[in-house]
Amino acid sequence: YIEEGTTPPPFAMVMLNNLDRFHLVAAPIDRVPSPFPFTLSLPQPETEDLLRTHATGIGVRVETGVECVQVRQEDDHVVALLRHADGSTRTVLADWLVGCDGAHSQVGRTAGIAAHGYDLPETFALGDVVTDWARERAHVQVTFSPTGLVAAFPMPGDRRWRFIADTTDAHPDDNPGDRPADPDLASLQRLLDERLPDPPRLAEAIWTSTFRIHQRRAATVRRGRVLLAGDAAHSHSPVGGQGMNTGLQDAYALGWRLALVALGQADTALLDTYAAEREPVADRLLTGTARATHAVTAQHPAARQARGLALRLIAASPPLGRWAAGVFSQLGLGYPDSPLTESAPGHRGRRRGVPGPGALAPDAALATPGGPTLRQATRTPWFSLLLFAGGDPAAARRLRDDAARIHARFGDLVTVRVVATTDAEPNPDEADTDREPNSGGETTTLRDGTVVDPAGRARARYGAAVGEAILVRPDGYLAYRSIGDHVVHLELYLHAHGITPRPPGRYAPARSERGSARAEDSPEGVAPLRGTS
Repeated sequence: YIEEGTTPPPFAMVMLNNLDRFHLVAAPIDRVPSPFPFTLSLPQPETEDLLRTHATGIGVRVETGVECVQVRQEDDHVVALLRHADGSTRTVLADWLVGCDGAHSQVGRTAGIAAHGYDLPETFALGDVVTDWARERAHVQVTFSPTGLVAAFPMPGDRRWRFIADTTDAHPDDNPGDRPADPDLASLQRLLDERLPDPPRLAEAIWTSTFRIHQRRAATVRRGRVLLAGDAAHSHSPVGGQGMNTGLQDAYALGWRLALVALGQADTALLDTYAAEREPVADRLLTGTARATHAVTAQHPAARQARGLALRLIAASPPLGRWAAGVFSQLGLGYPDSPLTESAPGHRGRRRGVPGPGALAPDAALATPGGPTLRQATRTPWFSLLLFAGGDPAAARRLRDDAARIHARFGDLVTVRVVATTDAEPNPDEADTDREPNSGGETTTLRDGTVVDPAGRARARYGAAVGEAILVRPDGYLAYRSIGDHVVHLELYLHAHGITPRPPGRYAPARSERGSARAEDSPEGVAPLRGTS
């Protein structure tokens, strides 16, 4: 949690107890390849409020207290029976139904999608408390002691902290399926007294809970016209803090595909690539978080020594720090084996430090550190094609001709940007009048679509040859790299994946026409919805 006007710290604090001596280790997170290299602690209700406010601002109506109790699929639509908090029911028809309803997904269950998994033996106590603790509030802090783990998160409010502690040994006779009683303030105080060298005095308990970890994954994230995302598709240990990011990645990965299908610009087979990419991610996440949970709660002396050594190495080694930051932030995630990832003819091969197809598209400063970036200059809701001209004026002219042909052929589906140094501008005398200022007042993009890369940082970051093309998907991952006829390469790629371009500015409506009727005009209480529910 970052107080207004303060700078987020680029590290988390880890306190190790080794032979009854505590050692402080700063685990760096400033090696994350992101403009936001820090952690934020925010209660879930406040996160939900932010998302709900944003959804309302873009015209999305969010209903709460509604349960999906039955799903029936037809050839061209889904029928869902909804039950409201007052007990009334409503039947809804939709082209697609996406279940984002949590680990006990009723949508998945009623659609016949099984969930498989297992329970971890560890149990944890959680407490949101009010305390005057002397520790620095700017850091997430984890303490390992001979009697167990304590993780401390500063929360909004001058004296509010969230503590999480493993309590596996405190309930040795419990059945794994039983849920231990929630801790009271006194039992939380005893835990902290035992494990912290500087235990706080707890004044008030805002919320306490005890939980066990259920490792679960849906057998599939798509069955016909029903799809799953977030905890409905997978639930896992919170160790590592990857749950929310994974759910948001699911939503984005599904959202752009489903939008193209609903707009009539892609075959429904495109949705199968969502399952092909995200199901392996869920499998790796369940395996990794289970191992991490065992590692952080292990109390054997050898395991404790190994854990401390590993944390010190990560903190001291930049390569290991970057690797760990990529894993926990999930910015190191890629899709090299995805059906949507291709090495087009002419691809020069992947080299060390050069992002290959399937990798997350890196960002690069275009002018000065802290100034505009390539991502800001090329942001688009659909596909983005980067054409690298370097400092070659002739190449820049050819690539701008290609960009014009691509726009005429593919319309708004593909935004083309020629990335060139200032030497490649068509008319340097008119450069100042041809440029569009960005929000910071600097000019980086010409009105003909050229992105100015004065120092060649973007080209170097991508390891791009003069004349090379890189296609970036709507979710920011590289689809392919190629040299040659860029129009032909792009058309072959889109055609192979059932994606259909349309003239500039024109989109097809959702293929279902059921949205033309109002819910209150529908017979037998059936509410037809346009597009996706």
